Amino acid sequence: MKQSQEKRNIKRSNLLEFFAVLAIVVFANLIGHYLFARLDLTAEHRYTLSKSTKKMLKQIDEPVLFRVYLEGDDIPAEYKRLQNETREMLNQFRAFNKFIEYEFVDVSPSSFDSQEECQVFYQKLAQAGIQPASVQMQTKNGVTQQILIPAATVYYRGSETSIQLMQGQQYVSEEEAMNNSIQDLEYVLSNVIRNLANTQKKHIGFLLGHGELERGAVYDIQMSLLSNYALENVYLDKNINALTGRNRSAKDSSMYFYNKFDVLVVAKPTQAFTDQELYLLDQYVMYGGHVLWLIDPLAADLDSLATNNQMVAVRFPVNLDEMLFTYGVRVNPDIIMDIRCRPIPMAVGQVGDKPQIKFCPWFYFPEIVPISNHPIVRNLDLIKTDFVSSIDLIDNDIVKTVLLQSSEYARVKNAPAIIDLNDGKVEPDRRLFNRSNLPVAVLLEGNFKSMWRNRLAPSFTEIPEMGYKEVSEPTSMIVISDGDMIKNRFNYNDNSAYPMGYDYYTHTMYANKQFILNAIDYLAGNEEVLATRTRDIKLRKLNAMSLKEDRTLFQWINVILPVILVIVGGLIYVFFRLRKVKGKR
Repeated sequence: MKQSQEKRNIKRSNLLEFFAVLAIVVFANLIGHYLFARLDLTAEHRYTLSKSTKKMLKQIDEPVLFRVYLEGDDIPAEYKRLQNETREMLNQFRAFNKFIEYEFVDVSPSSFDSQEECQVFYQKLAQAGIQPASVQMQTKNGVTQQILIPAATVYYRGSETSIQLMQGQQYVSEEEAMNNSIQDLEYVLSNVIRNLANTQKKHIGFLLGHGELERGAVYDIQMSLLSNYALENVYLDKNINALTGRNRSAKDSSMYFYNKFDVLVVAKPTQAFTDQELYLLDQYVMYGGHVLWLIDPLAADLDSLATNNQMVAVRFPVNLDEMLFTYGVRVNPDIIMDIRCRPIPMAVGQVGDKPQIKFCPWFYFPEIVPISNHPIVRNLDLIKTDFVSSIDLIDNDIVKTVLLQSSEYARVKNAPAIIDLNDGKVEPDRRLFNRSNLPVAVLLEGNFKSMWRNRLAPSFTEIPEMGYKEVSEPTSMIVISDGDMIKNRFNYNDNSAYPMGYDYYTHTMYANKQFILNAIDYLAGNEEVLATRTRDIKLRKLNAMSLKEDRTLFQWINVILPVILVIVGGLIYVFFRLRKVKGKR
């Protein structure tokens, strides 16, 4: 009788334990349905969204659909990783907002009903700047080519746009490029939502009136900015309200000053600024204005060598040296020659009555590899430059960050610099290329001092409406010593523009556009958005030789070890259970 009672007690205890565990599981799931929490133990916090992304997601109140074109049975392993990481990132987005939706679609040529349907779809993507990737795959029958589209189309509030998930990078291995693309997933996916949801656009001004690049030459960058910003061309023309607006208080007649533009772009001026125009620019900075300076100190153009093998690069009299020196940099009147450079076609001989054309290194066109960890340039591909100059950093209170610099094998030619077309046809003397890491793009941040401080100012500065200010509010600017970095090639015959960063001779696409867009985003106050690009996901590679030699061992371990662990765990559980029952007897 006593033994029967003990059995009933044990049975009752087991049932209570079962229902208690069941209740805890159900309760935890109910809580998890309404509250999202995750413990991220990874060293790089790869599964933790940034504060700016969380804030943006909480503001979305309508469905956002991501249609990702990474689906299919034969996706290579490295692209499978990109597929999984993209799905994981979108799941994180959806955990913070139920309006985030996604679907993975197979868009390989074999998935379409007809060849015509496939071509129409691919052409539509091409118009959005998305190009298919041809990937080599090792199969039992040999090496085959597979067409992949590592991209997505995003739909929100009746608008749609396409984004590239795999960032092409020429100077790193395919594995590192894939890793860098995964690092940028949060930035790419969150930024496209911001762009589509952006209703109050910040204002970008493009300064004109001093021989700056004309509209056709900046067509591509302006079209790219239109989705996020309101653009306006601005002429100074002695207009004190051109950059900084003025309102008079009704109470005490005091003047209130405000900048009309969040960022001012000065793209390759070639004519001199007057003192009054310099004053307007200076006071724009003093009232917290942000400027992207793209300055060419010397006049040099490859087209000038079309009829003559030599040219002399002389200074542009733009009259900006003193202002930039006061702010903390000096754009030197020189031209950098760099061993790491782009080639251009040159006539190196004659075959019959036709010239023999060969691509030769053109040391005046350095290729810049961004090595800074700053979010403006982090993980960017190569950037092309044309007749770029060096920048000196002046010792003052301004914080300076070098964004772009030459390679370790460079030299400079000071003005007046003789540029000879034959320089690209001869082997360079490495002893002359003894300058390293010359800055060509610098970020300046802090409280700038006016260039009119401690000097006799012009008479017009005494007018109260001018609103002279001696020290700026905290602000920032970027100085680039190549005015052509923002330029695109324009075809005036059919009014079409080549993409910015596209090299016409080698048909290579450089990262100039992404660099300029990042720079403007940063100056416009989107530092938190760019901060999502600083996450460093490390490649933890396995020993390939060991995997190959011990493949069978690893396969047995993966198959047998989990089974053994389950059996051992079960035996231990049964042992202690029987011991517990015997103890009660």
